[in-house]
Amino acid sequence: MGHKFLLFKQLFKSGKLINKFSNLMSFVGENIIYKATCGSTNTEAMKLLSAENVPEGTVIITDNQTNGRGQRANTWTSEPYKNLTFSLILYPTWVMIQNSFLLNMLTAISIYKTLNTYIPNGLFVKWPNDIYYQNKKIGGVLIENLINQNKIKTSIIGIGLNINQTTFSLTNITSLSLVCGHEFNLSSLLTQLTDTIQTEYVLLAQGEIDILQKDYLAALYWVYEQRTFQDKAGYFQGVIQGVDAIGRLVVQKENGQIAYYECKEITFIA
Repeated sequence: MGHKFLLFKQLFKSGKLINKFSNLMSFVGENIIYKATCGSTNTEAMKLLSAENVPEGTVIITDNQTNGRGQRANTWTSEPYKNLTFSLILYPTWVMIQNSFLLNMLTAISIYKTLNTYIPNGLFVKWPNDIYYQNKKIGGVLIENLINQNKIKTSIIGIGLNINQTTFSLTNITSLSLVCGHEFNLSSLLTQLTDTIQTEYVLLAQGEIDILQKDYLAALYWVYEQRTFQDKAGYFQGVIQGVDAIGRLVVQKENGQIAYYECKEITFIA
C-alpha cells in the first residue's frame, strides 16, 4: 500500500498543520491543509481564499482527488494514496499579467529539479508545463491566477505527480515508482518539492529571470530537434527554438518561417 500521509493526519488540528517545518523552509509548505478526499485541490484553494486570509505558501493537499483538473480542460486522474496531488497559494504581486508564464517556468523547473535527483536522464519539461520521462507523462501543472489591474494578485498552483501508482488506463503515462523500481515516501517528496519551489520563487522575486529561462530551455522536451507537429494548417516538420516572453512556443518550420503558438494551437506528433 502506498504511503498515506499518516504523519500529516497525526499533526493536524482543525485541518491545519501544527508543526510548521520552519527548520526546512521559510514559508512554502509552512502551512499545510489536509483534505482526506476532495474534488479538486485548486477548487478547495479558491474556496479558502474567498473565506479567509490565507498565508502565502499555504499548501492544500489530498490523498484522494476525485475531480482533478489539468490544462486544456482535461481531467487528472490519480489513484488514492499513491501520488502527490496538491495546490500551492502564492502572492507574486510584482508579476505583471503578461509575464505570468514565469510562474509556469518556476513550477515546472522546481518539479524537474526535484525528480531529477531520482531520474538523472530522460526527464523533460513538455511545454507548457507537463513533466515527461522519455515519451511518457509523469506529472502536470494547472495554474489559475487572480488578477488585480495588470498584476497577479494571487496564484493557485495545482500540481499532480504520479509517484507510487503503477497501473494506468493510458499507455503514455508513467510514475516515479515505475521508472525507479521502488516506492517513495510522499511526505518526504512533498517537503523536497516545496523546498525547491521556495528556492526558485526567491530567484524570481530577486529578478533572476535569466536563470529560470535558461533552466527551462535546458529541460525543454524536443528542443532543437527536427520533429512533426500539427497546427490548424495541418502536419508539418519543425524545430522548437524556445519560448517567448509571454509563454508562446517558438517553432521554426521547415520553410524557415518562425511560428508562435499559444496553448491548444499546436500538437506534438512524433
